[in-house]
Amino acid sequence: MRIRTTIAAAAALACALTACSSSSTSDKPTDPTKLDDAASLACDDFATGYKGAQTQSARIDLANKVNKWAQSSATNGIADNAKALARGSEASAGAWQLGADSFAKACLDAGWKA
Repeated sequence: MRIRTTIAAAAALACALTACSSSSTSDKPTDPTKLDDAASLACDDFATGYKGAQTQSARIDLANKVNKWAQSSATNGIADNAKALARGSEASAGAWQLGADSFAKACLDAGWKA
């Protein structure tokens, strides 16, 4: 009886270990100080559209496009600064500039390159 219990426990342990080790790389936590894929896409979209965002409508469109990616990012500062960018897009040109500067800094701090 003791051997069966030991074998059952060993089998359960092996099964549990196999399940833990079979997780995909996307399940692993990311380093929040590094640029993840969502942050990279948000930063790319921002850099591509920034110069053309001269009107409030264009700024709002750009902020929405950036936030589409940024809100799913785990990179430090990306999601929060994208929200600030969106708030600034609906406010004054000065508020937009502050939001844009903060978002750009978050991208650069995370290692984004133009």
